[in-house]
Amino acid sequence: MGVDRTDYLMFGVKLGYDVFDWDKHEAEAEGNPARAFDLVQDGMGGKYVVAGKIIARSDPYEGIEFQEIAASDLPQDVPLLAKTISDKMGVPLEPTDFKLFLFSHFS
Repeated sequence: MGVDRTDYLMFGVKLGYDVFDWDKHEAEAEGNPARAFDLVQDGMGGKYVVAGKIIARSDPYEGIEFQEIAASDLPQDVPLLAKTISDKMGVPLEPTDFKLFLFSHFS
């Protein structure tokens, strides 16, 4: 069994793993075009669920290429994003809960 590494820059909120339910959140976890937001969950260790918007993601072979990220690349309607994630994940969130996360994810 191999391990793939993907690096992410996400604007979102870190949630407890216990709120993740594959049946309810599959579209978000799989990057389905109809997803309400992006979701990356640590299925191997259960240490995190990050919900929000992926700003940058590494290529499996090239890593993260140099990118210039403008403020306009971040979600502009954070109250709506907070409400959408709150409703879908069943966790009360405020716009002030959101942060930038840079992390390596292994699958």
